[in-house]
Amino acid sequence: MTSEQADRIFDPFVQVNPGTTQNYGGTGLGLTITKNIIELMGGKLSVESSPGIGSVFSFEIVFETIIDVSHNGFHHIKPLNVLEKPHFDGLILVCEDNLMNQQVICEHLAKVGLRTVVAENGRVGIEKIQERLQKGDKPFDLIFMDIFMPVMDGIEAAMIITKLNTGIPIVALTANIITSELEKYKQHGMHDCLNKPFTSQELWHVLLKHLDPVNVIVMDKDRLDAEEDTLLRLLRVNFVKNNQTTYDDIKCAAEEGDITLARRIAHTLKGNAGQIGEQRLREAAAAAEDMLSEGQNRLTDEQMNILQLELQLVLEKLAPMLSEAETPNQEITDEKKIQELFEKLELMLINYNPECMNMSDEIRSIPGAEELAQQIEDFDFEQALPTLKKLATPRVGAKTPLSGDLN
Repeated sequence: MTSEQADRIFDPFVQVNPGTTQNYGGTGLGLTITKNIIELMGGKLSVESSPGIGSVFSFEIVFETIIDVSHNGFHHIKPLNVLEKPHFDGLILVCEDNLMNQQVICEHLAKVGLRTVVAENGRVGIEKIQERLQKGDKPFDLIFMDIFMPVMDGIEAAMIITKLNTGIPIVALTANIITSELEKYKQHGMHDCLNKPFTSQELWHVLLKHLDPVNVIVMDKDRLDAEEDTLLRLLRVNFVKNNQTTYDDIKCAAEEGDITLARRIAHTLKGNAGQIGEQRLREAAAAAEDMLSEGQNRLTDEQMNILQLELQLVLEKLAPMLSEAETPNQEITDEKKIQELFEKLELMLINYNPECMNMSDEIRSIPGAEELAQQIEDFDFEQALPTLKKLATPRVGAKTPLSGDLN
């Protein structure tokens, strides 16, 4: 373009060559709209052009930014309040005995596209690995291994898995992140560690070291915070449900001399308290665990009193949330509405979408669907899908029954 043409190119309905519209379409509004958008963001659109050579359009816009250091050492500039969420395709084995911890990590993994298989102890985890090997199925892409589990702990399980030469990376799941412990985990086949409790970004960081993402989704931090608030609320409700007898269980195990059991219950309570942000209870449970780890066959009266008090305070504080969650909804009997709920739920289960947990109250309102609701709340999506099909088939009538499947 000549300088005169360049001066007019941002005007509405102007095109340098009148034949452009005839050959390619267009109205001459594109650059005008672009210029207006850039100016609304505080920038300025400029053009440099030479006839017969070409044109360069440029602009500068200033945003508030933060420096993000990625796992590979490169620095990225990204807008404040924006996160790059990786998305993967793979199957993860989670060896974890605690239901609340299972729920947390499985939900976080589902939110980045990863399917999960849960093993309640190391021995079951090994059996699931061997079962896939025997069937010729693709091995798990990654293993998250809790350290303290009944029957077989994480260290023993990791040693056996390493000898199978599967090449599956094993990541320790633990609240014990002191240097000496980390070195011990490495020596026994766990070359990485995820601290409990963990944030979404900490989990993503670990995953990116071992798995290649299929894509990256730019998301608003406020949305991520809202998702985690929803999970936290669910965890707090489950904490109240599952810890009504925890103090008595620790006390009874210690008095009967079963120090291993007492220590494991205290360890679980410590982790669960950390998951829901109850630091004073976490510290009380940690103190009890430390005392039991030193081979003591009983806790001091002072320690027991502190533990009982802190646990009771948390249970009383969270009790209204449990009452609210257990308030029965009006029974759903409309067959059309039930079918719509089932069809929506089927897609979510097939895709391991954790948002289906938000539907549990509605599902419980459907006569005969209590088992399905419980399976969803327990994050047992593999069992939930056949349960859903069994419930849905007689209701569908002339319509095509649900036919999805988990891969």
